[in-house]
Amino acid sequence: MREVGLEKCRECFSLLGLGILVFLSVLLFSWQHLQCVRAGYKIEELKAQCAAQQEWNYQLRLEQAALADPQRIDTLARKHLGMVSPSPQQVIQWGGADAPSPPPPESAEYARNFAAVGEGNAGEP
Repeated sequence: MREVGLEKCRECFSLLGLGILVFLSVLLFSWQHLQCVRAGYKIEELKAQCAAQQEWNYQLRLEQAALADPQRIDTLARKHLGMVSPSPQQVIQWGGADAPSPPPPESAEYARNFAAVGEGNAGEP
């Protein structure tokens, strides 16, 4: 039987260590590359979700604008709630010094209704 020399044993362990080091380096590089690819896919997925959310937000804003249309609200108030336009005597103008004063009431009932509203609001905090 032939005896293995100490020099050959060291060389074998050195090659084995170098091989393990190369293998671990390649494994680390592959793992980092895989993580980078996964992050890229996640970024693209989030960009698509963001675009979808922006489109949905745009559609909701359009719907809100359509629902808040004063003409639509007026039509619904007249048809479904039975509301009517106020008469000129029922309108009170608010404004500064240059605003015209409201016309004088034509009936005492108008003055009583106005006073009742003012009294009801005076007690509220």
